[in-house]
Amino acid sequence: MPFEYLPTMARNSAPKPPRVLAAPSRPSWCAAAKPISESVVALLSSAALRLVGQEPFIPHNDFSFRSVPSDPRAGEIIIDHHSGIGRVPKQDPEIVFPRTALAELAQHRAVGAIAPFHFSFMGGLRDHLRVENDLAPALASELNREQVDLALLVPY
Repeated sequence: MPFEYLPTMARNSAPKPPRVLAAPSRPSWCAAAKPISESVVALLSSAALRLVGQEPFIPHNDFSFRSVPSDPRAGEIIIDHHSGIGRVPKQDPEIVFPRTALAELAQHRAVGAIAPFHFSFMGGLRDHLRVENDLAPALASELNREQVDLALLVPY
């Protein structure tokens, strides 16, 4: 049974009152088509991550996403998320965007390959219908274009 992230965050997040959740109109999970050791893997992060030279995210209502190279040496990562979770992830983005750990898994052949790009978007968006109808399909299109078999969501 998958972890019910949005309902948990809705119950525990500020400002109150909690978010009004929209039930997804389509199934959002599917079985893996091949073994992980043969799959192309990408990271999806809701931490509003970007490279230093990329356009900043706009807090609260930014429904865009950024492509971030999968190579951990590709450049400095900035977290634009407005959450007050703490300073530690901002000091070490690998905590919420484990590019290095995923690269090590590929070196040990635990995953088949790493997609050339990972993707990040602003978490905590309150217009869930827009997430479902605009943001999620745009991300799915990019993942398909990159021939990603498995996307690991790392919530912030």
